Amino acid sequence: VRASALVAAVGVALVVFSSSALLAGAAVVLWGLGASLGFPVTVSAAGEGEGVRDASARVAAVSTAGYAAFLVGPPSLGFLADHVGLRAAMIVVLVLLGGAALITGALRRRTAPPVAEVPSPQSDLV
Repeated sequence: VRASALVAAVGVALVVFSSSALLAGAAVVLWGLGASLGFPVTVSAAGEGEGVRDASARVAAVSTAGYAAFLVGPPSLGFLADHVGLRAAMIVVLVLLGGAALITGALRRRTAPPVAEVPSPQSDLV
């Protein structure tokens, strides 16, 4: 997930700060690759772990947040671009992608701490 966010961020940065149409076109491909992998990989990570019921709740929460972002993001970006300009609005997207790359550590697999071995009772009555 972190790699996906970073690839998308590099693509957005190149689009925003590039003066070459050719470089910006290649950057859009990077941006698209990063963005296209983010949602499915995040949903997959949410589904991993202990407990089917917990996994279902995590997948539902991630899916709801993702689809809400798909619905709210583009109109918000357009509104912002109308008021501050497209380049500044895209810098906001870049900052959000950077933030996403930073918080992906929360998706790491958590392993249970090792359980101390309990000595088995031994009988001296043999």
